[in-house]
Amino acid sequence: MQSDRLILRGGRVVCPLTGTDSVRDVIVQGRRIVSVAERSDSAEGRVVDCAGKVVAPGFTDLGAELGDPGKTWREDLSSGSEAGAAGGFTTIVCSPRTDPVIDTPVAVSEVLGRAAAVTGARIDVAGALTVGLAGEKLSELGRMAEAGAVAFSDGRLCMANAALLRRALDYARPFGHPVMLRPSNQELERSGVMHEGIVSSQVGLRGIPAAAEELGVAQAVAFARLTGASVHLSQVTTATSVNQLRHAQTEGLPISAAVPARHLLMTDSAVDKSVYDTATRLLPPLRSDSDRVALVQGVSEGTIGCITADHVPLTRLEKELEYMFAKPGAMGLETALSAALTAIDDVHSVVRAMAVAPAAVIGRRASIESGAVADIVVFDASVRRTVCGPYRSKGINEPLEGSELRGEIALTVRDGCIIYGPRTL
Repeated sequence: MQSDRLILRGGRVVCPLTGTDSVRDVIVQGRRIVSVAERSDSAEGRVVDCAGKVVAPGFTDLGAELGDPGKTWREDLSSGSEAGAAGGFTTIVCSPRTDPVIDTPVAVSEVLGRAAAVTGARIDVAGALTVGLAGEKLSELGRMAEAGAVAFSDGRLCMANAALLRRALDYARPFGHPVMLRPSNQELERSGVMHEGIVSSQVGLRGIPAAAEELGVAQAVAFARLTGASVHLSQVTTATSVNQLRHAQTEGLPISAAVPARHLLMTDSAVDKSVYDTATRLLPPLRSDSDRVALVQGVSEGTIGCITADHVPLTRLEKELEYMFAKPGAMGLETALSAALTAIDDVHSVVRAMAVAPAAVIGRRASIESGAVADIVVFDASVRRTVCGPYRSKGINEPLEGSELRGEIALTVRDGCIIYGPRTL
């Protein structure tokens, strides 16, 4: 990538951190923003007309499964980086759930070394909480942090050993890195394939009760209170979970949470309406409409700080099976913004939840201001589009395929370089 002077002209700059919401010209020099002005007469450099579009800080995703190393037929660093850029993401924190698991400082360094060559979204690494993600022995958290890991993660698995999880949080606290957990209870979710409720009874599929997640949230809240460690719940999907978070935050506990973008829009009825389309086979599963409404409210009020793409690309061999035997997970990097904007009619809330809050979880500042790193997304918040391929991700499992959604990415800039959009201007 090459970087020079770039002028984003006449867009609606939305920056929750600075309180900016007005038409501005944003001038980028090198990898930094050098000016955010009402009007610039400068024409020196590459000029992009952003009239009628939103100019916002680039998005951050806190847990995409990129499958690299070891499962690159699902996704690799390059394809995941390009998919992220197409979705407006400038930073992706990759999950340690790879083969081998990213559970040593050497593994962290190896992935980061190869990630330096990607041309889309930058890729950071979350180190595994336990060796092999087996939930039996703590990984070398301190050494992984020294090697460049920005967080520690259970990789979407649920640690059954509560005593070990407590020790992991105690150990992680001094490093200041968040511990990212998917809240659930293994025993309650083990045999289920969708949300337990009226729809699961009607279609005859085994359900996963909301209580499975809510027990996980309760445990995470209790451990955040006990250890003082920074806890990030990577997927929160039920109304009761939102209430639990709301109470925890009134205590001032160091706990944050994210919701998958698609869960703001879709419900368990999609399983029935799609005639068992395995793209809807997700973990956590799509919930009821009352849960969905509570999730939208949770994001709007800031109880749920982050929106995640929940990107788990899979192959036809893994998805084109009977519903009960298909692997859970879906793509999401390229549709997250559109899903969020369609569900939440407030650009500020969406930008805060996709850019500002997730960046803050890993200790970074996402803003449009002079001196800031030029990580920027430009999007049209009003245009409606039908979701369809081809996708930059290798995955084939997009549950929003064919849906008409609001919002479209026009340009993504990382470190002052255009990584998605018109590269030649």
